[in-house]
Amino acid sequence: MAPATENKVKRIIEELNYKPNLFAKHLKTSKTFTFGVLIPKPSQDSGYWALPMKGIDKAQNELSGQKINVKYFYYDKYSESSCAQANRSMLDDDLDGIIIAPVVSEVCSRFIKKIPEELPYVFFDSFIPNDHYLAYIGQDSFQSGVLSGRLMHLLVREDCHVAAMRVLPDDYHINARIDGFLSYFQAYPDITTSTHSVEGNLSLQELETFFQDVMSKNRNLRGVFVSNASTHKFAEYLASRHPENRIHVIGYDLIEANIKHLKTGNIDFLISQQSEKQGYDALYTLYRHVVLREPVAKNVLVQIDIVNRDNIDYHKS
Repeated sequence: MAPATENKVKRIIEELNYKPNLFAKHLKTSKTFTFGVLIPKPSQDSGYWALPMKGIDKAQNELSGQKINVKYFYYDKYSESSCAQANRSMLDDDLDGIIIAPVVSEVCSRFIKKIPEELPYVFFDSFIPNDHYLAYIGQDSFQSGVLSGRLMHLLVREDCHVAAMRVLPDDYHINARIDGFLSYFQAYPDITTSTHSVEGNLSLQELETFFQDVMSKNRNLRGVFVSNASTHKFAEYLASRHPENRIHVIGYDLIEANIKHLKTGNIDFLISQQSEKQGYDALYTLYRHVVLREPVAKNVLVQIDIVNRDNIDYHKS
């Protein structure tokens, strides 16, 4: 380019305050960006994990022309060795960014310490406190527990007992939900509370044995708070075994089985954490950071949606 022409171009750039279009620049490159997703098997938790995957897949389809590839690394959330193996597979792969659902907390805590500093990672659904994650996309879990406590208080009478189910394996957001729920009732001593830890993959027979023990210890039980998508299991048991003794149920997530029991009244309220949106936003966050080199928010808190039988048909993910 002749000096006179180069100076003219520079002058026009300055006058127009032109900034390079990284999106267009990326289209001209031959590089394909691969983002790994560490997630429990889609069938687990009654199909819950298919919800965020739907959001991730939707984002990938929208970015299909931008050379974005998504690679899933599935693990059994009830097996630490399965999660550890998925972690190792991710580290051995050539990835440009990682999306993590860290619901096996101890294994994932060890894993993130091994992630190279230059490899960005995004948490969704749950969270492991540290200084190095690029972004967290999910609910304020403690506040959703507080809200669930307030809803339960609207349902139960005074001088009764409510039980919180800590569904295992627990993680940061499960524990925060429980803590929030219990904290609400600290101001209401006439309502007693208890916490019970229960494996999320219990059979119906095992659940019956577990619940018989819970009810024998809490004769005045009037409400059950379930800390994850397994809410329908508790609702089904209570409706089939104790129909004469109405026990209110509040839990999480708009999976098919939960919606069924919500419509029949066996579940009073579900808290939606917009799981599809979490997956969708997680992939776009990595895309913006890695490909477009744009700044991204450190913490993206999704809405805490209250859903009952009256508004479920109008609720949009």
